[in-house]
Amino acid sequence: MAIEYIKKFEMLKSDRMNWDSHWEECAQYALPRKDDVYQTRTAGEKKFSKVFESTAVHSNELLSSALHSMLTNSATNWFELTTGDDTLDMDDEVRLWLQDTVKKMHNVINGSNFHTHIHELYLDLGVFGTGLMRIEEDDEEIIRVQTRPIYEAYIREDAHSKVNTVYRIFKMDIRQMADMFGTDNFDNQLENLLKSNDTQKYEILHCVEPVEKDDEFDKKGFAFKSLYILKHRQLYLQSGGFKEFPYVVPRWTKIAGEVYGRSPTMKALADIKMTNVVTKTTIRSAQKIVDPPLLAPDDGYALPLKTAPGAINFYRPGSQPIVPLQTGSRIDFGIQFIEMINRRIREAFFIDQLQLNVGPQMTATEVAQRTEEKLRLLGPVLGRQHYELLKPLVNRIFSIMMRKEMFSEVPEVLQDRDIQVQYSSKIAKAQRSADADVLVKVLNVIGPVIQLKPEIMDNVNGDLLLRYVSKAYGLPEQVLRPFDDVVQDRVERQKQQQEMAAMQQAQQMADVANKAAPLMQQQQQGA
Repeated sequence: MAIEYIKKFEMLKSDRMNWDSHWEECAQYALPRKDDVYQTRTAGEKKFSKVFESTAVHSNELLSSALHSMLTNSATNWFELTTGDDTLDMDDEVRLWLQDTVKKMHNVINGSNFHTHIHELYLDLGVFGTGLMRIEEDDEEIIRVQTRPIYEAYIREDAHSKVNTVYRIFKMDIRQMADMFGTDNFDNQLENLLKSNDTQKYEILHCVEPVEKDDEFDKKGFAFKSLYILKHRQLYLQSGGFKEFPYVVPRWTKIAGEVYGRSPTMKALADIKMTNVVTKTTIRSAQKIVDPPLLAPDDGYALPLKTAPGAINFYRPGSQPIVPLQTGSRIDFGIQFIEMINRRIREAFFIDQLQLNVGPQMTATEVAQRTEEKLRLLGPVLGRQHYELLKPLVNRIFSIMMRKEMFSEVPEVLQDRDIQVQYSSKIAKAQRSADADVLVKVLNVIGPVIQLKPEIMDNVNGDLLLRYVSKAYGLPEQVLRPFDDVVQDRVERQKQQQEMAAMQQAQQMADVANKAAPLMQQQQQGA
């Protein structure tokens, strides 16, 4: 019955009550265009009425742009696939299949609307602490994604703190319902509303949650049920399911026992509100200095006083002059105080880690090292995004493309093996490059010893060393030749060397024979 899902929705709504006011306050100061948590604003309505100082707005935009660049940059391959077995990954058939699969997935992602909506998701993470993105199958673009603000949805976790339930409420008019769901489930009242071209919008409840064992959705092979309900009529508009959870719900950071995440804006909210108040006061103080109040005698001047440029005021001889009121305002102190608070706000949004201050005396090597160090510092902060955003996102896209048979034939050795996601974004590469740096340092230390005892290099597998370092530093796999080809070249080279050695030996023997022939003739003649 639809009423059961409506009751679940009301319970989730009650559990989320405290978050709504928190989200709206954060949005008002850091993402004003999404401050309609409690009510939908009129189109074109002003959104920045409470913002007097926009450091939080700009910091959140910079953070979201940096996340997009570092985690899901469209110009680079930001993830790879692996079997979890380094030896198996080096198998040429497996390696080529994984490379081809990753390339096709990146092409599908870049050809969809993914990059537009992932940036919106990062903006939500910086303000609300929780993002919501839906990944759907699409006949034309293969995938279609949609990012919605978290205040439209109500979520629930499983026993492992993984979000597996999303109830989303939104509004549609009767014509939009017919276009999206069809009219098969319409009753007489809805049919009449459709014929009358009713334009009123009604609440639609979309429920996505795990299926129960042996229910009708489970028998159809679905892992998650999908139900659209016309809320005020308690009427099913559409029912179906998904093979995988269609949503990704990343949290920026989370307190144990809470379902929704917390954001950099929440951490800096006190400073953000303070800098707006201080900025407003400083503006008023500056106005008083630029256009101060006037002190005028209560008699002797023809009223009203005119303060416009070039204005003429008439007064009686002997009257006291009009002078400005000096309040002694220190706007320089206000500006310094605002800058101090803004530094704390930028620190909360990790702007120091995102922006590298390069001095003229710094070498290119030092710039590269400092950049890697800053990326490594962000690694622990963004580790949750790898688990809650990128991993389910890539798995969902992989499954959709696999069902559409868009990949080449899977090698037999991978038939019953799970494929894992490995991230190759800037941050992931910075983390892995630390291991490669250790290896380089070891080789530098033992360099002098190698000159004295070259045989110690027999302990090092040169081929594995090259591929390990190349992978750690993010060298494209296409640059490396298949290992079988390398072995074949070595065999051919060794064969050619042996043939050359045999030819040289034969030539030497022929030269010796040619030189020995005259001596033998002389000996024979003398005899």
